[in-house]
Amino acid sequence: MSLKDIKLRMQAIEKTASITQAMHNIALSKIKKSSLLLNTTRDFVVKLHGILDYANQNIEEEHRLTTINEGKTKLYVLVTSDRGLAGSYHSQLFKAFLDEVKDMKKENYRVFVLGKKGFYFAQKRKLPMVNQEIIYNRDDITTMYFRHYADLIKDVFMQKSIDEVILFYNHYINTATQVVKNRTILPVIFEETDEPKREFIYDTAPEIVLDHTINIYIESSIFTALADAKLSEHASRMIAMKSATDNANEIVERLHTIYHRARQQEITSEIIDVINGSNV
Repeated sequence: MSLKDIKLRMQAIEKTASITQAMHNIALSKIKKSSLLLNTTRDFVVKLHGILDYANQNIEEEHRLTTINEGKTKLYVLVTSDRGLAGSYHSQLFKAFLDEVKDMKKENYRVFVLGKKGFYFAQKRKLPMVNQEIIYNRDDITTMYFRHYADLIKDVFMQKSIDEVILFYNHYINTATQVVKNRTILPVIFEETDEPKREFIYDTAPEIVLDHTINIYIESSIFTALADAKLSEHASRMIAMKSATDNANEIVERLHTIYHRARQQEITSEIIDVINGSNV
């Protein structure tokens, strides 16, 4: 490899390192905002869950929304991203999902995919998808964008077309660790605790409160999963881009050493040629 080739390669890798460093900085800047959003939405869902729990206690008959069934037909809401370059973010999610459904017949589950990466993954694997078009998962997520889908999920559940709705997404532990999580949002499960439950005063019948509040609960649960997954995505991309930048800088340093050695050898060869020429 000539000196010119080595120099061109160093310049190309340095440009790549500057791009990965910029992507690292962008991901880092988004983590704080995403973390705040996740904490806020998570607290809101907890409050809604308490309202639903109290309404459910005051209903005389069992309600399908809050009654555990056999779960013969499942709907998985698979939360993915639109972009790659995020390390093992998608590979661990897809692997865990395939392990989840490997022993299930395709007529016993459906997949509602959020995000371009997940759509192409499900399409390639010929999974039984609900949506036939890409539902983009942008960084500026809003509840309004997914409200229509939340209503549809509730309707098909009440019509008994599906028996269980499960969110499947990457859960943020810390900057270096994200784990795959699945959480059932329908039927709503109330766990027994020793803590005193808060009481609410309703202007309408508990059945009506449950029916109206469940829409907000489904929508907010999906939104919380999206916020959690988005935070995980930013953290995973930040780590991946830092690793890529470090690797690029390491290669540049090695190329610098090779370049200087080759240059020194070239100079030595020229000096030898000059000496030999003067002795003729």
